[in-house]
Amino acid sequence: MSAIALTPEADGRVQIKPIGYVTDFRAYLTACNGAQFDNARKCQIATIDRTLTIVGALQAAGFTTEIDPAVAAKLSDHLESKHASVTQASGRVEAVEAILASKGLNLYAYQGRGVTWLAARSAALLADEMGLGKTIQALTALPPGAPVVVICPAVAKGVWERETAKWRPDYRVTVISGRGKFRWPEAGEMVILNYDILPAAPPKAKHDPWAEVTGKVAPKPKPTVPDAPEGCVIIADEAHALKSSKSKRTHAFRQLSTLVLSVGGKVWLLTATPLLNRPQELWSILAAADLQREAFGSWKRFLYLFAGTPGRWGGFEWGTPRPEAPEAIARVSLRRIRTEVLPDLPTKTWKDVPCAIDAKTSKHCDMIMDVFPALHDDSFANFIMSGGTSSGGKIAFEDISRVRAELATAKIPAMLATVEEYEEAGEPLIVFSYHRAPIDEFSTREGWRVITGDVTPAERSRIEADFQAGKLKGIAATIQAGGVAITLTRAHHALFVDLAWTPALNAQAEDRLCRIGQANGVLITRLVGDHPLDRRVTALLSVKQGLIDSTVEASAKVAKPEAAPLPTVDLTPVAPLADSYESEERAAIQAEGTAENAPAAPVAAPKPTFAAGRRAARNETEVWAAKGLTTLAASDADHAQERNGVGFSKWDNEIGHSLARQVDAGFSEKQWALVVKIALRYRRQLGGV
Repeated sequence: MSAIALTPEADGRVQIKPIGYVTDFRAYLTACNGAQFDNARKCQIATIDRTLTIVGALQAAGFTTEIDPAVAAKLSDHLESKHASVTQASGRVEAVEAILASKGLNLYAYQGRGVTWLAARSAALLADEMGLGKTIQALTALPPGAPVVVICPAVAKGVWERETAKWRPDYRVTVISGRGKFRWPEAGEMVILNYDILPAAPPKAKHDPWAEVTGKVAPKPKPTVPDAPEGCVIIADEAHALKSSKSKRTHAFRQLSTLVLSVGGKVWLLTATPLLNRPQELWSILAAADLQREAFGSWKRFLYLFAGTPGRWGGFEWGTPRPEAPEAIARVSLRRIRTEVLPDLPTKTWKDVPCAIDAKTSKHCDMIMDVFPALHDDSFANFIMSGGTSSGGKIAFEDISRVRAELATAKIPAMLATVEEYEEAGEPLIVFSYHRAPIDEFSTREGWRVITGDVTPAERSRIEADFQAGKLKGIAATIQAGGVAITLTRAHHALFVDLAWTPALNAQAEDRLCRIGQANGVLITRLVGDHPLDRRVTALLSVKQGLIDSTVEASAKVAKPEAAPLPTVDLTPVAPLADSYESEERAAIQAEGTAENAPAAPVAAPKPTFAAGRRAARNETEVWAAKGLTTLAASDADHAQERNGVGFSKWDNEIGHSLARQVDAGFSEKQWALVVKIALRYRRQLGGV
C-alpha cells in the first residue's frame, strides 16, 4: 500500500499528501474525510484533531504514514489531551452516580457512554431523541474549569441555569439578556444567552473569480468579537435553530464556533431534530461546528447520498437517501432512540379522529384542489415538500397556509367537545395547535393555562410546575412555544388540533409528555378535517417524517463503540522529507511525452495475450500511467461537469475515459505514449511514479 506524508502547515494545520502512486485512491479519499482539499497543491489540509482521526483511518486501511516529527509531537499531545478528557469525564460520571445513589437515583448507562463520547470530541452532534437527557450529558462532559458558552432558545435559559446548579455546581452561571452584551466567559464560568442576541457576524468577502488565476486571496473579514479564551466550550442547545445557512443567526453562531475551534476549544451541538424538512438543513447544522466535511466529504457527495438534484423552480429536489447516508451522519453524531435505550419507557400511540368543518372552509379547500385536482399526484407532494416553490406560479404557499389556518379554526368545536370529555373523566390533557386561534379559546377556561410565544420563561416554569403538581386540568400550547424546554409527564393524553409543517416540531411537542418520568403509554390524538385536502396534508407530513426515519433515525442503528472513540494510531515520527522526492517529480515532468524516457523495470505479473498491435506495460512508468488513468476515470463520475480538481479536465475527459476502458486490453505504441502523456498532466493528483 502507498505511503502518505504528513507535514506541518504554517497556520498549525497539517498537510496530508501521498508519496508516489496511490494504489487505492478511493480508500485514501475515504480516510481523509474531514480534510480540506487544496487544489493548487493537490493535497489535503486538516486540523490536528481531524488529522488524528485521519491517521488512524489511513493506517487501518493499510497505508504507511510518514509523520513529520513536529506533527507527531502535536498529535501525541492532542491524543493525550483526549485521554485526559475522557478520564476526567468518567470520573465525573462516577461522582454524579454516587450523589444520585444516595438519593435512590442513577444515571442511565447510555448517558454515561454519551458523556465519554462527547468528552473525546472537539466538535460533535449529540442527537439523542427528545427526553433522553442531552443537557445532563453535556453538563457532565464539560472539562473542569473550562470557560463555557451555552446558546439556546430564550425559553430554555432558565432550564440551563437550573440544571447547571444541579449537575455542575462547580460552575458560576451568568445569564445574558439584551443585544450588545455578549462577552466570553472566564475560567470556571458559564455564560448563557439566546440565539437572538448573538453578536452579528461581519459581512462575507465578495467572491473574486480571478483569485485562482492571480493567486491573490481576499482577506477574511475580521470577527466582530475578540478571540475566544483557550479551551472554551460552546454548547448549542436546540441546534436546529441553525438550519438555514443564509440566516444572520447561523452566521453569527459560526463566527463564535470558528473562534473557539481555532484556540483548541470544543463545539457541541445538541438537537433531537437535525433534519427537520429538507436535507440541506442537516448540512447547515453540521457546518455550524465545521462537521459537514468530516461527515460527507463534500457538498457533491452530500447531494449524491441524499439524491439531490436542481429543482425546476430553484433550490433542490430530494429523492430517496442512499443506504450510506446514515453511516455518514454517524461519523460525527451520536443518536439513541428512546425505545432502544429505555425499553421500559412508555411508547406513543397515534389516533386520527375525523371532524366536520363548516361550508365556507370546505369551499376554500376546494379552491386549492382546483389547482391540484389530483391531490395524490407528485405535483401536490412536490409543492408541499418544497415549501411551495414548485407550483410554477399557479398558487402561493401562503394560500394553502391561509386555508390551513381556517381549518384549525373550523376544528374548534370538535376540540372543545373532546376537552369536555377529558374534564368529565378527570383526566389531565395537553392540547397543541400550530395555529393560535384554537389555543386562545383556553385563555379564560377554568383550570387551564395557555403557553404561547407571549408567555415569559418564568411564567412557563410556573405553569409547568402547577400542572405537574395537579393544580391544573390541562395546558393548551402552540406547537412552537410548547414544544421545547418543558416536562408534562403528568398527562398521558395529547390532542393535536392541527400539525406544524415540520414533522420534527410535532414530535418535539409529543415528547413533552413521553419523557423520563412518564408512568404510562402516551396517546396522541390528531383532529383531521373531513376534507380530502386536510387528509392529504396529514399523509404528506408522515412522508416527511419517513425521510427523517430513513436517515437521522437510521444513524442511531450504526454500530457505536461502548467507550469513547479514541483512535489507535502509530505516531512514530520520521525525518523530514528529503528533496529527493521533489527532484524525482521535476525529472518526471521533464520526461513527459514518451515512455522511452522512463526507467525500465520488468513487470512481474505474467503477460496476458493481446490483440495484434497491442501490448502490456513494459516499464514502471507505463504501469503507473495505466493505473493512473483508471484512478482518474473512477474519481471522475461527473465526466468533468464540475471543475473540482478531481478526475480529468473537460479537454481530456473523452479520450481519458476511452483509454481507461481499454487498459486491460493493452495499447499500441502510439497509445502508450498518449497514456503516459495524459497521466503526467495529472501528476499532482495521482502522486509520483
